Amino acid sequence: MSDGGAATLALLQSCATLRDLHQVHAQMIKTQHDRSSFLAGKLVAFCSCRGVMDYALSVFAHTPSPGLFARNSIIHGYLQASSPHLALLFFASRPSLPPNSYTFPLLFKTCAQLHDLPLGKALHGHHLKLGFHSDLHAHTALLSLYASCGEVISARKLFAVGPHRDCIACWNAVISGLVKGGHSKEALELFYELLGMGGGDGETPLKADEITIVSALAACTDLGALDSAKWMHEYALKNDLRVNVCLGTALVDAYAKCGSIDLARRVFDEMPERNVLSWTVIIRGLAMFGKGEEALTLFSKMVAEGVAPDDVTFVGALSACTHSGLVEEGRRIFDSMSKRFNVSPKMEHYGCMVDLLSRVGLLKEALDLIESMPMKPDAALWGSLLSACRRNPSHLELAEYVAGRLMEIEPYSDATYVLLSNIYAHHNRWGDVGRIRAWMKARGISKTPGCSSVELDGVIHEFIVGDKSHPDIEEMHAMVEEIGMRVAEMGHVVNTSEVLLDIEEHEKRNALMLHSEKLALAFGLIRTDHPAPIRIVKNLRVCSDCHSVMKLASRAFSREIILRDRNRFHRFAEGFCTCADFW
Repeated sequence: MSDGGAATLALLQSCATLRDLHQVHAQMIKTQHDRSSFLAGKLVAFCSCRGVMDYALSVFAHTPSPGLFARNSIIHGYLQASSPHLALLFFASRPSLPPNSYTFPLLFKTCAQLHDLPLGKALHGHHLKLGFHSDLHAHTALLSLYASCGEVISARKLFAVGPHRDCIACWNAVISGLVKGGHSKEALELFYELLGMGGGDGETPLKADEITIVSALAACTDLGALDSAKWMHEYALKNDLRVNVCLGTALVDAYAKCGSIDLARRVFDEMPERNVLSWTVIIRGLAMFGKGEEALTLFSKMVAEGVAPDDVTFVGALSACTHSGLVEEGRRIFDSMSKRFNVSPKMEHYGCMVDLLSRVGLLKEALDLIESMPMKPDAALWGSLLSACRRNPSHLELAEYVAGRLMEIEPYSDATYVLLSNIYAHHNRWGDVGRIRAWMKARGISKTPGCSSVELDGVIHEFIVGDKSHPDIEEMHAMVEEIGMRVAEMGHVVNTSEVLLDIEEHEKRNALMLHSEKLALAFGLIRTDHPAPIRIVKNLRVCSDCHSVMKLASRAFSREIILRDRNRFHRFAEGFCTCADFW
């Protein structure tokens, strides 16, 4: 490289802003250094890393012979910008530049983002054909691809026969990929295998690093595995893993979503430094627990400390208003987004406002907001309004209108049919209930089965509605009977309106008795000692009957019950729920 080229490179590396870059680029054009593929590649990399893709593409297009480094930089830039389809299109449009060992990891990550397993497998074959099979970065990206696309067996097989099993990065790739692919239980098992706890094959256990713990904590978050999250926290401290922003934020998120908001708040308060995500996670956690005022206090403190909230933070703050019925605060925060913080409201923010207005009975205002939105409303917005119609049964005509909009957007979603059927049932319009049931049958739509889980001694026990496979099932059924008798003595009347099956009333009552959260509660009462709280995670919204049973059971058995459903946390104690029947 000439002295001039070296000087230009030094100037490029010193650029702090896009304006600096423009000045250096102008100098490069003047001195014709822009024709150097090496310097042009550095320029492209600078733009790509900062998301200035149009400028990067322009530089690439005007370079006589752009090299692989520039091409890979643009692919990497698209990945960072969450535009994997553009990354693939760009790669395919440059067939004259063959992939190298740096290209394949990027392409595998692209396929993982797109969940395009067939293309990933094709690229894997091409990768092997070119002889890159021993490359660590490509192998790690491949493991993540297969795991995140749900190919658990393929990921485990590739991991077992791969040349880098003793590399912690490969373990991290599989654990993280499994979590992203919805296989958190398998991810947790692999984590314990890594530490020599899951029956490893005689190898010396590797030490988990920060990335391992963060990925495993994400699995705990999905599963509601509080004991495992606590164990990982202790492991990190014992092994001198510093609780930095990344690990601290993961711990706060895990504790909050596993049902221990007090632990989450303690970790947050003890963090030596925090970023916008740290604040967002604790605000969102407090919102899920119905601690709206505390969440908004933290939101104000965050702003006062000079941390600018982003669009995700506002979702958390608005959710806090939603779950606590803070209408005026919600309106104020929503208005401040664009006026004070220059954050344009997105679909999620409108969704929070519609949910907030709907929950407090302002259905007309919620409908007006939907119809005045600058974008086309999605199913979540209409779903919030339909749920409110269930809580406000007098709005039958509105419910039918909203259900019609939902069926246009998601004609095969069971939730719409179930909600509308429940509303008809409340009005004793059984003919319409039967019509809804017939529609579902004709369209091949079945209600999503409820699934609940309880963690016991680090093991996740899962229960599906009507499940009879658990080894303790007979004892659990007996406990469910006892729960039913105790709450009946306290005045509980079974609410069968949400049972869509065309069966007799006593059969509906029996079906409700075997709901997954009741099985999980029975298991918790049998297998845990008083006064330990019983923690349950459910994949769907808890039904009205189960919610009533949980409240009364908490008093009948003198046990605290913490249930995380699809919408929020419910803490049942002494016959009451923290949601105040507002969920």
